Amino acid sequence: MAGAIHGPQWDGLGMMHAMAPGQGEKLTAALSDRSPELLGGDASKFGFALTKARLLNGDEVAFTTAGVTAIVGGNNVGKSTFLVELINLIAHHSGNTPPPSRIVSSIETLKEGDRRDAVAWLAEHATFLGDANNPGFQRPNAGHQHVQQQVSHWGSAAPETGPMHPFLCFYGNAQGRFGMAGNAQLRDSHEEPASHPVHALQDDRQLLDELNATSLEIFRTQLTLDNLGRTVRLRVGALSLPAPPVDAVTQEYRDAMAQLPELDAQGDGMRSLLGLLLPLITAKYPLIAIDEPEAFLHPPQAHALGRSLGSLAADKHVQVIVATHDKDFLAGLLESDAPVSVVRLTRDGSLVRAHQLPEDGVRDLWTDPVLRYTNVLDGLFYQLVVLAEAENDCSYLAAALDALSESGFEGLPAKNEVLFLPTGGKDGMAKVARSLSSVNVPVVAAPDLDALSDRGKLKALVEAVGGSWNEDLDSVYDASTRDLRVAGEVVKVGVVVDAVNQLLGGRRDEQYTQEHRDTVKAQLRAGSGPWAEVKQHGLSAFKGEAGPSVRRLLELLADQHVVLVHDGELESLAPEVSARKGPGWLSAALEAGAHKNNQTQAHILRVVSSGVAKTGS
Repeated sequence: MAGAIHGPQWDGLGMMHAMAPGQGEKLTAALSDRSPELLGGDASKFGFALTKARLLNGDEVAFTTAGVTAIVGGNNVGKSTFLVELINLIAHHSGNTPPPSRIVSSIETLKEGDRRDAVAWLAEHATFLGDANNPGFQRPNAGHQHVQQQVSHWGSAAPETGPMHPFLCFYGNAQGRFGMAGNAQLRDSHEEPASHPVHALQDDRQLLDELNATSLEIFRTQLTLDNLGRTVRLRVGALSLPAPPVDAVTQEYRDAMAQLPELDAQGDGMRSLLGLLLPLITAKYPLIAIDEPEAFLHPPQAHALGRSLGSLAADKHVQVIVATHDKDFLAGLLESDAPVSVVRLTRDGSLVRAHQLPEDGVRDLWTDPVLRYTNVLDGLFYQLVVLAEAENDCSYLAAALDALSESGFEGLPAKNEVLFLPTGGKDGMAKVARSLSSVNVPVVAAPDLDALSDRGKLKALVEAVGGSWNEDLDSVYDASTRDLRVAGEVVKVGVVVDAVNQLLGGRRDEQYTQEHRDTVKAQLRAGSGPWAEVKQHGLSAFKGEAGPSVRRLLELLADQHVVLVHDGELESLAPEVSARKGPGWLSAALEAGAHKNNQTQAHILRVVSSGVAKTGS
């Protein structure tokens, strides 16, 4: 077929197009008289990447050049605006008025090769049109201009690319992707270049096969290219009939094709995802910028798309920048082998700040099983994260915050902006806090009171949430815990009998179930000795001078965003519930309305007050 691509090529975004037959001769003929200085370049010496952005407040963001930079943050912090301003600065023409900016003040780019190399690269990735009077290149979404203009910025040290930008950068937002999944009119001539991605699918069957592979993986269905009429369109499904010769199309084949539903009549999720992939698969862009790639997708589809984009970036050495608020998409990115950097944006009034977790930090986070198999990624999108030891603790504290908010208490963060995150015990708290704090997620740790038993772990937790273990804290800690920092006592039978009697003494007539067994085991695992007394009795376990000291210690720790349970352990906040431990505790506590009692409300108020002090909101 005329216009088809010949010679060596690699699939997907990394495909390197050899020039179509005759394109080199046409290029040479058009430029040899008036612009011979643009001939003789080497496409392999050409390269482009966005390397750095500087924000108006002075913060800097470094972009992964052959991988993914994920822009995350809460609602209305400027993720989409940040992405648009990057593209506007890349596309800027030197000498023109700079585009207005609310977030980004300047960018740095890598521009390799000279103007001759740029022309040679364009010849391999676009269609040459025109003659000596108006020579230039065209590709889908990049209109024809004089080649002198198209490469005019390549001899400049300035970071912008001017007219070259539509050949170098793909920008896709949620709404614009729908049109890409639609249809296009047939070209009038076999010499007419592709002006829509479906034209490129006509010209190269390999591209359609790659698109089909992705559709099968994510949607479990194949796509068929229909070019039987004046409109070229994608249909959903596969034909059982073999394709006939172009000059012998049967009515049976036409009827079978018409039975397949059109892609542009499918749901938003399918049209959005394939509308994103079509321009990426059918053209090579050094830089891909995508706003909300997960838009309209279910969580498994968002996850699969993240994995596909990450693999694409890693395998084809493409630079991808995405603005996302979806942890499933982000998890998919991290499951690929792509280098991934995370930039979290925050807003203070009109001022936007950037906090970056570089590639090695992201890799450490994702390879740690404690972090990988929790919902720690959710924390990137919240105004405040509260760390608790277990799932039940998180659910109980969330209910308590709901009750506090409903009481009309002022100055609280919005309920939907607070995430309660379980860490699988005290030992996991510092690890999770450290990862979130590295990108400036406000974190408050809320462990049980026996977190005071280990100075080293407590100090690590304070520092992990962004606090400082100072001399004052150290001195008050010594005074508070001196009498308790002794070896644990040997467990005696009487201790076990007393514990079981306390748990089940009032339930003698009930059948002894697995729930009762779990409750007893959980209580006995708490151990014995002085710190077991602390978990059971709270602050009253600190005798004499240690009493005032531990209260001062808890105040200092709350100032450092570590808020311990004054009553001992979280279950102690619900004394009206007979079951002290076990799987039935949470439902019993909520049914009894314990989350609304004075002890619990005082505790959740201390937690969120510490968080409000940290966020400044």
